[in-house]
Amino acid sequence: MQLPFSGFSARRCAAAGWLVLAAAVLAGCGPRARAQNPAAAAPPPPAVVVTPAIARTVPAYEESVAQTIALQTIALRAQIAGALQQVAFKEGTTVRRGQTLFVIDQRPYVAALQSAQAQLATARANLTQALDQVALRQAQAQLTGLQATLANAQVQVKRDRYLVAQGAIAQQQIDSDEATMKAAAANVQAQEAVVKDTALSTQTGIEQARAGVQQAEAAVRQATLNLEYTTVQAPVDGTIGLLGVDAGNLVAVNQQLATLSTVNPIVAQFPLSEVTFLRLSSARGPAALGQGTGAAAPSFQMILADGSTYPYPGTFRAVNNAVNPQSATILAQALFPNPQGLLRPGMYTRVRVKTEDRPDTVLVPQTAVQDVQGTRTVFVLGPNNTAVLRTITDGGPYGPFFIVLSGVQAGERVIVEGIQKVRPGTAVTPTLRPAPTP
Repeated sequence: MQLPFSGFSARRCAAAGWLVLAAAVLAGCGPRARAQNPAAAAPPPPAVVVTPAIARTVPAYEESVAQTIALQTIALRAQIAGALQQVAFKEGTTVRRGQTLFVIDQRPYVAALQSAQAQLATARANLTQALDQVALRQAQAQLTGLQATLANAQVQVKRDRYLVAQGAIAQQQIDSDEATMKAAAANVQAQEAVVKDTALSTQTGIEQARAGVQQAEAAVRQATLNLEYTTVQAPVDGTIGLLGVDAGNLVAVNQQLATLSTVNPIVAQFPLSEVTFLRLSSARGPAALGQGTGAAAPSFQMILADGSTYPYPGTFRAVNNAVNPQSATILAQALFPNPQGLLRPGMYTRVRVKTEDRPDTVLVPQTAVQDVQGTRTVFVLGPNNTAVLRTITDGGPYGPFFIVLSGVQAGERVIVEGIQKVRPGTAVTPTLRPAPTP
């Protein structure tokens, strides 16, 4: 009796036989076959480009963390109280000196000015009236009339005395004329006192009227100032900050409305080590360092937070008058142009300054340097064209190079191309390329 799956079992046996035969063939092409032809199995050494490390005199820099500050920061405050009617600028933009920024309700201050002007007009009219001296002139006129009467009486008495001596008139007539003369003299004396009192009163009135005019003029000036204070203008060119109060709100006297900062140029403030300060002072002279002007003054570079170099160099501005004893640093300031407004007050940057020229400094192209977890390495061409991995102490970039403080000697050839194909100790096929110009 034939089993149902006997044909299928035969086919499985045939397939197993073919698999055994294929495995035998592959086994014949394994390590024993490669051992018989080693040249065909080993790949050729990778091709690389090498460049000699060079030695040059390069500048040495001191680098510090700096913070930008405005050359001038102004708090814009309300000098009078009232409703803030208008905000005439966009926050964070540049404004010009004299530009109107805020307008406070002017109506009550216009009314106050008009009232002060009316009071001034009244005071001036009072002064004009006082200067006319009507009462004094009247008193002086009366005095003049009384003096004329007295003079006439004196003449009459003199005439009577002559006539009495001649026996032409009676004694009774001269007695009457003398009494009239004495009365006229008394009237003159009394009127002189009146004139004196009137003159004093008139002068007092004039002084009071003048004081009233001055007081009214001061009130007009104050009212004019208050009206001017309703318009807040930019005192300098600069960048304005965010609003402290929105339009429509009541503002009080001395309430801050916004801040205005001059940002072109801008100041970078940073600590200099005591050693760096001494080097700069000895190299350029304390006077040049303190004044920050002239050819001897140091030039500064700024490194921004994203690692880019700020395109405008800075000039020395000021140095503090004392060293911080805790940190052995002295606070210094450099002035940087800021025409595009890229720098804003409060930014943290790095500032570097050249301290000296360092001779015989080893330079390697930046393309030769690898950075792995903060450790910088290069491949140096060793004996028999083998790649040797070196860890270097990096002194910072210098053009297309890195400054190498240790790890590579001048003249040693470093791999600049093909690094990804190289492993430590492997043989390479080098092609020499001259070092770039520093």
